[in-house]
Amino acid sequence: MPGSSRRVVFLAALLTLLGARAAVAQHEHSSSEFEVFVAAESLSGSGPVRRNDDDSWFNADVVFGLTHEQFRVFGEYFITSKERDLERFQLGFEFVPETVLWFGRFHQPASAWNTEHHHGRYLQTAITRPTIEGWEDERGIIPQHITGALLESRRPVGQDGGLQLSVGLGAAASISDEAYEAINLINNNPGKYGPSFTARLAYLPEYTGTSSAGLLLSHDQLFVRSAAAAAVLRSTHATLGIYGAYVDWSDSRWRVVAATYYVDVQLDQPARNESFISGYAQAERQFPHGLTVFGRIEDSTRMQGSRYVAFFEDNSGDIDVALRRKVAGLRWDYARRQALSAEYSHTASIQQSAGTVRLQWSAAIP
Repeated sequence: MPGSSRRVVFLAALLTLLGARAAVAQHEHSSSEFEVFVAAESLSGSGPVRRNDDDSWFNADVVFGLTHEQFRVFGEYFITSKERDLERFQLGFEFVPETVLWFGRFHQPASAWNTEHHHGRYLQTAITRPTIEGWEDERGIIPQHITGALLESRRPVGQDGGLQLSVGLGAAASISDEAYEAINLINNNPGKYGPSFTARLAYLPEYTGTSSAGLLLSHDQLFVRSAAAAAVLRSTHATLGIYGAYVDWSDSRWRVVAATYYVDVQLDQPARNESFISGYAQAERQFPHGLTVFGRIEDSTRMQGSRYVAFFEDNSGDIDVALRRKVAGLRWDYARRQALSAEYSHTASIQQSAGTVRLQWSAAIP
């Protein structure tokens, strides 16, 4: 089916889904959700600008879902001036309470950041996300989407706490020119896709709270589908092993999000093993009148000596891979579900460094 026809079919299905929303919501065992996250941004910088996570002036993220007894439908459609992408579409069944088995395209659970914030800019305090958490089409170094099966389960532990387990198994991304290519549900998918296994085990100090800490694991078989990419990597296949730990802690005024990833890369033709470590820590402090001050430090080791990491740095003059980064900013929630944010960052890449100032308006509808 041509790409345009697939988009028409998807939009028709989405309208049908939303049209049924009111009727479904009246059922005592059913519920629905529909939210649109929008953002408008501007940026300027001294020297090369890091653009890969904020190069669109306007973006919208449509999130929709239906629950009918044990059955679930969930989706996310991301829109910019350059991109239309069905980021997630999942069909699920809750076969025991608090345990759901999903099938479809989903965000890999071994991400400390994207599982909480996804593409909705309003949901994150900072304007930018950490470099190591970048999306595939933004030259992110870790694949972020899988198409297959996802198991999510939560169980109480002790008097107030809990354990949360997420396990994903399916088709990983492939490697094309300068970036990953995950399976796209509304376009063609040429090339070969290897298996991906990813997991997240988290401890929840409060079962219904927002704080958590845990371990992250991912193993991806990635095939190179472009001759140009194979020439740069000098390999037609890569195996990624990702091992990480994170903490996301918050109280009434403070929040701290921190993660560390150890990434093992195995290339063939000729055989070559690499590894590097990348991590970040972000602190946020709320003040009266809807003001929040935030700061983030990102750092890495051995990235500058990695052939695999260097592959994601293009020749446009912009910064794509950050070895170190410092971020500071202010967010003002001036109205219900609307915010204005300002952020300054200084980024050091493999070959250069730059400072960047960003301004953003973001909102959630309704």
